[in-house]
Amino acid sequence: MEQAVRSHQRDGSAEVFAVIEAVISRPGYGWGVRELAEHLAASKSTISRTLGRLVEERLLSRDVNGAHFVGPRLRVLSRTLHERHPLFTQGCRLLAQLSKDTGATALLAIASNLAEECFVLISHEPDSPVRYTLRPGSRLPLHAGALGLAILSRRGTEGLPEHLTQYTDNSMATRAQVEQALQSHADLDAVVSLGQHIPDAAGIAVPFVLGQHIIGSISLSRPRNEFDETDITKTAGLLHNAASELETAVQSLSGESVTRGKRDLAPATLIERISRLLTALSAKPVTELDSGYLAEVLGAGSVAARRLADSATESGLMIQTGPRHWITGPTLMRWAAELGHHTTLTELIDDELRDLARQTGETVGLALLNDESRTAHIAATHAGKHSGVRYVLEIGSQIPLHAGAAGKAILAHLAPALSEVDLESFTERTITSAVALKADLDVVRNRGWAVGDGERIPEAYGTAAPFFVDGKVRGSLTITIPRYRVQEAPLVELTTAVRSSAARVTKLLSADVS
Repeated sequence: MEQAVRSHQRDGSAEVFAVIEAVISRPGYGWGVRELAEHLAASKSTISRTLGRLVEERLLSRDVNGAHFVGPRLRVLSRTLHERHPLFTQGCRLLAQLSKDTGATALLAIASNLAEECFVLISHEPDSPVRYTLRPGSRLPLHAGALGLAILSRRGTEGLPEHLTQYTDNSMATRAQVEQALQSHADLDAVVSLGQHIPDAAGIAVPFVLGQHIIGSISLSRPRNEFDETDITKTAGLLHNAASELETAVQSLSGESVTRGKRDLAPATLIERISRLLTALSAKPVTELDSGYLAEVLGAGSVAARRLADSATESGLMIQTGPRHWITGPTLMRWAAELGHHTTLTELIDDELRDLARQTGETVGLALLNDESRTAHIAATHAGKHSGVRYVLEIGSQIPLHAGAAGKAILAHLAPALSEVDLESFTERTITSAVALKADLDVVRNRGWAVGDGERIPEAYGTAAPFFVDGKVRGSLTITIPRYRVQEAPLVELTTAVRSSAARVTKLLSADVS
């Protein structure tokens, strides 16, 4: 009865999740409003409003033809989950070693929120001309194939229909056959599949369980003609060792507690709350989030927060671990698997740079910090519309941190002493005194932006603002103009524009929901 009441009180979030799901599941092809409305059996006006708001939050992007694609914010959250969830970090390491040691394709799968399927979270293929291939994010049946059967060996066959889809001549057709097969492999504590899902593939898999809430499996698969039955016991042992190591790694990171504090978040729309929820789940993927914390980071009342949590749980984005506690769920992990983590910062920021160049008409550059070497380089540039003399910032060129706006905007937020910086002179205007530079950096840090007046390039004037990722300076955005135009240039407007862009980049790239 309680669940029925909650379903009646839905806030529309399930429909938003369905839109995001549709876009992620169609890589390389965007959705138009009419086409997506037909696909989801929803009204065109509702889909149009939802898409527009998702674009505003940068979860989606829209091209000039009106097609909607995965936006930069979703890609940032995917990167975050890949970097912070031990299933990704430790799983990738373990699977790479398994594949290297055996010459087989190593796969890791997770049970989805649907009773009959799992999906590939990680795939690591060997360097061989013939190999078994499954793309991360691929959905698989639980009853056909080693990965799914291993999950059933822990979860049980409840939820499977009596009669099952047959994918090959070797697929099992009934639940009873599945149960019999699992029983035959009980002594090995592993399962073997010979062509049950893909005719020419063979695999061995073992299960793992994380905190009694996430069930998955690890397998080694290869073309069926390369399968050697005498290696089954040895291969199962390798997989069990990897599964045990993975369980231990996740367990060691699962005790982290959330930070509670007074967050002064403005009232949020549904899409904004969904963006904050996805951020919290990506930033703390193995931490139990309680209802009070969710209400706090969502900027919502307890009732609205609970409605969203219930809807996210039904969609598999969260798993409820207690009456008022949740962790990151399989659907969000599948989204991350499909999106990957290889998108660069330059690609994520490129639209912002283009907009800044169009808005100001000036040359815009992106400087990125190498935190280990404490150096910076130009990673991207976009030319404005102004004709005449224009300064071209060479992509890949190193820039000094103490000379020029782009470098000083970064250096002002770095902790080390100035004694570590080589105060090389580039022009007569370069600051080479540590005392003078410290005073300049104090001003930059306090006001939030830097100026470079012929310090690196004699006839160039620049203004720059830093951007941050989770509180750490990561680079700067800079606008460069010829010095002869300084008197006529709207410097206040340029400074305001570059600071606003840097603030948007910081919000885009950070996983801090506050």
